[in-house]
Amino acid sequence: MSGTNYSKNTKRRLRPKYKNIAVILAALLLIISGTSYALSSSRTAPPPADDTLEQDGGSQLPSVELPSLPDEEPVDVDPAETDPTNQNSYYFDFVSMTEADLGTGELVLVNNMIKFRGSVNEEELLVVRDNKNSSYMVSDRNVKLLPSAMSALNEMLGDFFAATGNNGVMARSGYRTVEYQQELYEDDLASSGASSSTLVAMPGYSEHHTGLVVDFTTYNSQTDSYREFDGTGDFAWIMENCHRYGFINRYPEGKEKLTLIDNEPWHFRYVGIPHASIMKDYDFCLEEYIDFIKNYTIDSGFLLKDTDDGARYIVYYVPLSSGETTAVYHPKKHGSDEFYPYSISGNNVDGFIVTVQLREPSQPAVPDNTVEAAGSDSQTAQDNS
Repeated sequence: MSGTNYSKNTKRRLRPKYKNIAVILAALLLIISGTSYALSSSRTAPPPADDTLEQDGGSQLPSVELPSLPDEEPVDVDPAETDPTNQNSYYFDFVSMTEADLGTGELVLVNNMIKFRGSVNEEELLVVRDNKNSSYMVSDRNVKLLPSAMSALNEMLGDFFAATGNNGVMARSGYRTVEYQQELYEDDLASSGASSSTLVAMPGYSEHHTGLVVDFTTYNSQTDSYREFDGTGDFAWIMENCHRYGFINRYPEGKEKLTLIDNEPWHFRYVGIPHASIMKDYDFCLEEYIDFIKNYTIDSGFLLKDTDDGARYIVYYVPLSSGETTAVYHPKKHGSDEFYPYSISGNNVDGFIVTVQLREPSQPAVPDNTVEAAGSDSQTAQDNS
């Protein structure tokens, strides 16, 4: 039948089409597989070789060998050098002082209102004529000084002579007993007719009782004459430089209301170094200095002074306690059981002044030799010892 034949023919015609489709599908699969492989390969491909990163079969940064630093030794810094005015820079020990000690030392304050509490062992006094150098003269063998003042006097007047060639200074008075001061005081009252004196201290109230005072006069061998020491001309050198040796002009002009004594350019008091230099710095008389130094204590901080000879000092005040004794502290050297050189002086009033030398002198004191000699003739004298 015609219907059956149509079916057979149709079936045969359709087979080639299915074969073509299969071929096409297979080709598509191959294309897709190839593309997928290419993409996969591009994702996993390693980066180009870099010789700077590849060493010994691996990738790493180039190694850098740093130099080794030497071990640093710890620096032992002395706090007294970096912060010398602070009590925390030191270890301390103490000395017990009593009220009787207020009158001992080189900083005792004595004037017409403050009686000298102390006393001088006359066996310790030196006869100036027996101990002086050739640069000055002495009036007689009664002129005596304590050793500290004697040594400073020789050094000062030796340098004065070297600077000026003038040996006309004469030491005419030193230590005085209360009895001798009484005679001088009564003589002054008799001559002035006054009831008190502004020229001669009352007995018991004289600085001369301390053994730390020297009065000068001058002698001119060319005219065989004596003249009052006025601190002018060549002698201005002494006025300008005495502080370098521990001396002060005790009764300076302009301080009469404080010292209660008229200006006496011839009267020199040994107070020691560095106190004379500090007083020079501040233009203090001794009364002012004794009050000023009370601002410096262990609690508040020390007063620091470098002197022109290279030495260094700290100074501080310790008030008298209400008990039987007063503990006066003084410092040890850093890292040592040794103490700094120190001295303790009573102020003859209400406390003690501690002077500590942190550094020794490294050079001689340099006097000011530029002082003009105008106002007085240079005097040359022969030693009358």
